[in-house]
Amino acid sequence: MTGPKFLQIEAWRGERKIVHGFGTRQEGGKTNSRKDWRGRSVGEKNEIFPLLSLRQVHGDRVVYFNGNPRGIEEIWQTEGDALLTRTPGVALGVFTADCLPIFLYDPIQGAIGIVHAGWRGTAGGLAGKAVEKMGEIFQSKSSNILAALGPCIGPCCYEVDGPVKNAFLSGGFSWDLISSPRREGKWLLDLYRANLSLLGRHGISEKNIQVLKICTFCHGDAFYSYRNADKTGGRQLNFIALRKE
Repeated sequence: MTGPKFLQIEAWRGERKIVHGFGTRQEGGKTNSRKDWRGRSVGEKNEIFPLLSLRQVHGDRVVYFNGNPRGIEEIWQTEGDALLTRTPGVALGVFTADCLPIFLYDPIQGAIGIVHAGWRGTAGGLAGKAVEKMGEIFQSKSSNILAALGPCIGPCCYEVDGPVKNAFLSGGFSWDLISSPRREGKWLLDLYRANLSLLGRHGISEKNIQVLKICTFCHGDAFYSYRNADKTGGRQLNFIALRKE
């Protein structure tokens, strides 16, 4: 693939209708932030997809792209943290440097989604809202949706405090399930487990969820990490696209 190296979910390699990739660090590259990718495409030599990405704000807004080419620039200017489409030939992207990138794919309805899930978005139920919106717009059934969770800061390194705990409790999460105590007033948060719980709550079977468990903080040589005081300010691009028939 062009640009930085992309990691793929092994179980999805046989999915002929989609192309996907979880991004890695690009040392000295020209595409290590959102502004660098704006107006660019992603893919392989014979299969290039114009890239669409929202202005990520760590919120819980889900945005739908209806396929109108005039709307591509509007998407780049729109605030949101989850993007859905049924339009083949374009790539949906999110940029991460510790937050969790999530791909959603309904092979029956031919629809895809991408989610930028930091602690705020996760506590706000963003991945679940994206699943619900796929049902509303595409008539997707949760039982048919496949999900993939990419590299993010792991439960080994993600220390959080009381306000974060309270946000998750308000969101209906079991704190004991998704965290472990670190020291007084501090916990280690498991974004993977929290989002697995959230997707399960919204009807996605665990057998339909693939997880690429790699801690971006631990592997600063391969990934940008905000918590690891990365001085480059770089971000991984993560993308999913529907192939044209």
